[in-house]
Amino acid sequence: MPTLEQICKRLFTGPSWFARCLVGALLLAVPVAHFFAFGYLYDLVARARTDGRLELPEWVEWRRLFTNGVAAFVIFSVLGLAPLALGWALTWPLRLLNYGVFVYLPMVPAAMLAAPLSAAGIYQYQKREEYRDAFRWRVLAAMLRSSKARFFVPGFALVGFVTAVYPLMTLTLFVALAAGWSFFAAFFRSVEEARRPVAGPAARRR
Repeated sequence: MPTLEQICKRLFTGPSWFARCLVGALLLAVPVAHFFAFGYLYDLVARARTDGRLELPEWVEWRRLFTNGVAAFVIFSVLGLAPLALGWALTWPLRLLNYGVFVYLPMVPAAMLAAPLSAAGIYQYQKREEYRDAFRWRVLAAMLRSSKARFFVPGFALVGFVTAVYPLMTLTLFVALAAGWSFFAAFFRSVEEARRPVAGPAARRR
């Protein structure tokens, strides 16, 4: 099974990784242009899902990036941003009770699930490019269960990274999504491969 450390080492190496992330961060900060950034992140999931390539590609084929970015952003909004917004809304009643930092407890599950859940949705969408595949809740829940809660440590790491480096928000968010979505896509792929039946001697001779 892949680890977040392995994924980060493969993604963020070479002389061009920072420049490519910086382009993504700048695009992420501009309305409408942010679809290009999400299209790039969509490609990272596709690479990890199909052939296990874990690298930051060049910024090319902008029309395709925009189209794929719209799909990725829609899925991310439903599976990532919507739960975070709900968690934030649930903190308001607790603020009246003056519970200090504990008022943010409702956001913890949403923050932990936002990256793996949105990555799982994009992973499923890419198989047929149909939105209904991205929101099959039973399938998504089964994908998260298949990880046997191994996404908790990477989830805490990503949330901690975004929180600790929040002044550079768009760069931090782009790097976190690139690493997180690549990791979860690679992890789901490894689970699928482990579940495939191994062909017997007779089948291999055919």
